[in-house]
Amino acid sequence: MKSFKIVEVKIEREGNFIILDLIDGIIINKETSEDSWLLEISTSPDFKDILEPYVEQEVDLLVTITRPTNEPARFKGVFNEMNEIDNAVSLIFTGDIITQNPNYAEDLLAQLIDEGFEGDELLNEFTAMMESKTELKTSDD
Repeated sequence: MKSFKIVEVKIEREGNFIILDLIDGIIINKETSEDSWLLEISTSPDFKDILEPYVEQEVDLLVTITRPTNEPARFKGVFNEMNEIDNAVSLIFTGDIITQNPNYAEDLLAQLIDEGFEGDELLNEFTAMMESKTELKTSDD
């Protein structure tokens, strides 16, 4: 197993992000084929009421590991549990890191052009989708 320090977490909900006030966090690669990653995050108790409806639900996270300057990784999994501990709330997630293809930026740009975006609107949409690591549409969508 390998573990890494989490330095930032964003929970995606309906196209927006909940940016957690991270106290501490660790991500562990269990090196199994399914739900191979385990995340434990402690955050401010102020987030308890906001996060409670998402317990036992599938979630998408953007997780920045080791250094704030690293690109965030897209995590897809289940928000398993939330527990109050001292002056914090502990959050447990299991799931997988979604690996994006190495041509993601080019494929995203082509998709946005196909959708009719141009000029500043294209730049703004491209920037937002690169930040959120939005999954690209496939021919099956």
